Amino acid sequence: MKYFKVTIVYLFVGIGIGSFISLLSFTLNQGTPSIKQFVLLMTMSAIMGLLSLIFEYDNITFIVQLISHFLLEMATYYLFIGLTFGNNEISFANLPTFVITYVIIFIYFRKQGEANARRINEQLKNRNELK
Repeated sequence: MKYFKVTIVYLFVGIGIGSFISLLSFTLNQGTPSIKQFVLLMTMSAIMGLLSLIFEYDNITFIVQLISHFLLEMATYYLFIGLTFGNNEISFANLPTFVITYVIIFIYFRKQGEANARRINEQLKNRNELK
């Protein structure tokens, strides 16, 4: 049950981030996605969220997790952008945007994880001091 819950969380976080970025992109470009494009973009976002489960696997180093995650995310992006818009030129043209977005999201989640670890350590320290 624990793994199911974690998987659902990653799925919805991926959809949330992906839908925000995709719909923001359409809005900034004065576009409206078709139903097919919307479904493909949300599917891509869900898969990208699920790919983050690689960070839950403790048997490989963080750098291997990060590189694997980045490459899998990029492959998913190229595949689904090609399917969504009918060509891969958009994917190649948006490579810098993909990398910048990836780095920003990575930094955000890394900082959030560090803050959570710090908070948990403080609670443990306080609990041990009370004993």
